[in-house]
Amino acid sequence: MKLSIIVVSFNVKGHLGLCLDAALKAMDEMGSVQSELIVLDNASSDGTVDWVASNYPRVKLISSQENLGFSKGNNRAYQESSGEWVLLLNPDTVVAEDTFALVLSHAEANPKIGAIGVPMYDGSGRWLPESKRGMPTPWASFCRLSGLWRLAPRSNVFNRYYWGAVDEDSTAEVEVLSGAFMWMRRKALDEVGMLDEAFFMYGEDIDLSIRIKEGGWVNHYLSEAPIIHFKGESTKKGSLSYVRVFHDAMRIFSEKHFAGGQALAMRVMIRLGIQVRAVSAFINGWASRQWLTLMDMGVAALMGTLVVMGHAKVSGIDHPALPVSILVGVGALSAMFANRWFGSHDHPLVRTRTLMAGCAAGVVAIVLYSLLPEQFRVSRIAAGLLSLSLTFLPLIMRWALVAVAPKRWRWRRPGASVGLLTTPERAEELLNWVESSYGSSLEINMIDIDTSCDLEDDILQNEMVLCDAEIGGRQVISWVRKAGRLGLDLRVVPSNMLLALGGRKSGSAPGVQLPWGADGLGRIERARAKRRVDVLWSLWILLVGSGRGSRSNAFSRANARDVLARRKTWLGFHSGWDGDERLPNMKPGIFFVGKGDRAESSEEAKRLDLRYAFDFGWIRDVELLMTLRMD
Repeated sequence: MKLSIIVVSFNVKGHLGLCLDAALKAMDEMGSVQSELIVLDNASSDGTVDWVASNYPRVKLISSQENLGFSKGNNRAYQESSGEWVLLLNPDTVVAEDTFALVLSHAEANPKIGAIGVPMYDGSGRWLPESKRGMPTPWASFCRLSGLWRLAPRSNVFNRYYWGAVDEDSTAEVEVLSGAFMWMRRKALDEVGMLDEAFFMYGEDIDLSIRIKEGGWVNHYLSEAPIIHFKGESTKKGSLSYVRVFHDAMRIFSEKHFAGGQALAMRVMIRLGIQVRAVSAFINGWASRQWLTLMDMGVAALMGTLVVMGHAKVSGIDHPALPVSILVGVGALSAMFANRWFGSHDHPLVRTRTLMAGCAAGVVAIVLYSLLPEQFRVSRIAAGLLSLSLTFLPLIMRWALVAVAPKRWRWRRPGASVGLLTTPERAEELLNWVESSYGSSLEINMIDIDTSCDLEDDILQNEMVLCDAEIGGRQVISWVRKAGRLGLDLRVVPSNMLLALGGRKSGSAPGVQLPWGADGLGRIERARAKRRVDVLWSLWILLVGSGRGSRSNAFSRANARDVLARRKTWLGFHSGWDGDERLPNMKPGIFFVGKGDRAESSEEAKRLDLRYAFDFGWIRDVELLMTLRMD
C-alpha cells in the first residue's frame, strides 16, 4: 500500500461529506497507485457512522464508542493503516483532484523528507498562516499570542512562529506543519513515534513536526497543492477560549522540549501574550464590527468642529469650549444612533438605508440641539449646517468607498439575489432547494463555471454564491480563493446534502435549510425593522401605560422593559413543530404571531410561523399590536 489517508471525525457530517468526496476523487487521480481511506468516528451523535457506512463503501470505517480526541483517534487509525505514506487529514478540508499525486511526486523525489504540508485557505478564501510554522520558542510564542507578528509578517524575528521568511507561494523547508494536512513517511514515524496523546487539542502537530526534524528528517511546505480548511468549527481562532486552549498546549510542549530558564520564559511569555491578546482581540473585534459607525461619528465630530470654526471666523464671535464640545457630541451621537437604527453600516451597502440614516441624523441633531439650555448653544446657523452635513455626508462617504475599493465595498442590488455555481445535472435540484429556502421572489443567477470572476461584475452583485461541490475539488478551491480576493460571500454545497458551508458571514451559516426568505426575518434589515417596532411600542407602553383591555396584564411596563433589554419580543414564534429549526433566531414572544394567541395545532403553528418568517411586514406587526391592546 502506497498511501493511507486518516480522517478523524466528530459531529461534522456535512464537512465530512465534502472531505470524503474530494479525497476519493484525488485517490482515483493517482491511477494504479494503491491507497486507502480510513475514517475514525469519535462517538458522533449526528449519525455519522451509519451515514458513512451507507454512502461510502470504499471507506474503512472505525467507530469509537467514546471520544478519543484528535491524538488518540489518529493513533488508533494509524495502527489499522499500512501505507508507505500516511496522511492525517481534517474532516473539514477539501483537496483538489491532483493534490495527492502532486504531494506523492514531491515526497518520493527527496528521500530525506519526513513530512509535507500544503497551503490552506479557510472557508472565506483567506490564507491560513499556520500552513507553515517554526519552532514555538518563548519569543515566537509571545509574538504569536500578542499579535506582534502582524506588524512584520515576513520577518523571521517577529514572525518566526509562522515562518515569515518563506512566502506562502514558495516551496521550502520549514520546521512545523499543520495536523489538518500532514503527509508523513511511515519509516520516519516508526522511528520517532506518532502523536503524543498528552495533547488534548492543538500542539500535537507541533510536537510531532519537531520530533521528525530532530530524528534527522526534513519537513517541506509544498506551495503547489493548495487545499480548503474551513477552520473554526469548534473553537474560533483569535477568541479568548482558543487562546486558553492554545496556552495549555504550549505549556505541555514547553515542559517536554524546554528546560530551566527557557521553560520559565515560555510560561511567562505565554501568560503575557494571553493578556495582550485578550485586550487586542476585544478592541480589534469591536472596531472591525463598528468601523463604518466610527467613521460616521468621526466625520460628524469633524464637521461640527469645522462649522463652528467657520462661523467664528465669519461672525468674529469666539465660542466657549463647552458649547462647542456639546455640539460636536450631539453630531457624533446623532450619527451613531441613525447608523445603528437604519443599518447604514450593513454590507453590501444600501443607498436608501444610508440616505434615511443621514436624514434621521440631521433631524435628531436639530431636535437635541433645540432641547439644550441657551447657555449651552453655539449658533443656530452652525447647528443647521451640521444637520445638513449629517444628512448627505454618509451617502457621499459610501460612494467614495465604492469608487476607491470596489472589490471590498459595493451597493446592494434592489432585489435579493443568489448565484449558483453548479453542474447541469444538479441544477434543478439546487434551484428547487434555494427557492423553497429563500422564498420564490428571490432572483437566482446561474453562473458559468468557466467565468472569469475578475471580469464578471454581475457575480459581485449577488448577496451570496452557492458553489456545488460536484464541480470538483480543484474548481471549489479556485472559487473559494477568488471569493476571498473579491470579498464575496461564497458557500459550498456538499454532493450528498443540501447544506451551505463556509462563507464570510459565519454567524448566518445555515443548516439543513437556508433560514431566510427573500423578504423574511432572516434578512438583517427585516430583523432590524422588527426591533424598531419592539422598541417604539415598548416606549409607548412605558409612556401611556397598558390600557384597560383584556390583555392589559401582557401590555405591562415590566414586559416593555424586558423587550427593551432584548429578553423578549412583542410577537414571537409558536415553534414546537417538526422542522422549526429552520426559523430565524428570535426571543420568546409575549404574544404569538398570527392572532396573538397560541395556535391550536402544530400544523397551524407551522403555517403561521413560516408565513411570518418568510413574509414579514412591520406594518402588520403594528396593526396586530394595536388590535390586541384595544381588545
